Amino acid sequence: MVVAGRVTAEPLVRELPSGDRVATWRVCVARPTDSRYAGRGVDSITCASFDQDLHEGIRAWRLGDVVQMSGELRRRTWRGREGVRSVCEVEARTATLVRAAESGHGGREEPGR
Repeated sequence: MVVAGRVTAEPLVRELPSGDRVATWRVCVARPTDSRYAGRGVDSITCASFDQDLHEGIRAWRLGDVVQMSGELRRRTWRGREGVRSVCEVEARTATLVRAAESGHGGREEPGR
């Protein structure tokens, strides 16, 4: 599957109890205007990757950047303090910065500021 959208949560790399490192981030994806869910114009999609090389490439992403990922839809399950928990997310195999956010819109600062 291919997902393209605007970054709404910057990538965060963390170590799991298993020792694996996972990067997670979230993107906002616009729905088609003819969507039957007329009251909601966007979807928030959580993305993740266990690929260390991909972690290096996404580290510089900032809020508002437009990005594109390809990967698979996964349901990840784990046992937490509140019991068994799960999340559906896109497990990214590839990830590309399409367009950096404009300064002043949650993106990068202008040089010299």
